Amino acid sequence: MPVPEIKICGLTRAEDAATAAALGAAYAGVIFAGGPRRRTVAQAAEVFAGLDGSAVRRVGVFGDAPPAEIAAVAVTLALDVVQLHAGGDPDALRKLREGYPGAVWGVIGVGADGAWGDLPWPIDALDAVVLDTSVAGRQGGTGVAFNWGAARPSVAARLAGRRWVLAGGLRPSNVGSAVRTLAPSVVDVSSGVEAAPGIKDEELLRAFVQATPRDGAA
Repeated sequence: MPVPEIKICGLTRAEDAATAAALGAAYAGVIFAGGPRRRTVAQAAEVFAGLDGSAVRRVGVFGDAPPAEIAAVAVTLALDVVQLHAGGDPDALRKLREGYPGAVWGVIGVGADGAWGDLPWPIDALDAVVLDTSVAGRQGGTGVAFNWGAARPSVAARLAGRRWVLAGGLRPSNVGSAVRTLAPSVVDVSSGVEAAPGIKDEELLRAFVQATPRDGAA
């Protein structure tokens, strides 16, 4: 079983970003797509300042903004990853890559029952796929997990050999089970380590990192 990296998303404070880095997170995410954790570019720069001196990769989470706008934000903030929650148009992806040299992840919504239909993205054009629970009217941060066991056959068949990220309802109490069931490349947590929307709890962050299998053992 591969050892997953950890992404802490929905960051709104520099001190939380610094804590995530100190605890060994590989990715730190700031949201531009909307919701209570949404940050402006200036606010995001303040959050990412908490990562200074670390090797943690910066992720920006976007909705349906135009490719040129996303690329401009990504370059301004020196993002390592752009995570897209809307789109799927190959032409839009091409335009984004023309202005942005980093990695592009695309989110696929999975029903609570673990089912997912036609892929909205040309997967070969992505650096990673993010599987997140699909909740009407919400773009991530729902705190809802999909049925990992039911999704396992589809994951094995459709994402074999690909880098992919598991999101949706992860918390210290269930991340071990999630990793053992689906073996993702990255586990992505936001609301599961919060004291309030956007406010991370240091003890929950620590517990999540400690609960994530790190030795490759099943």
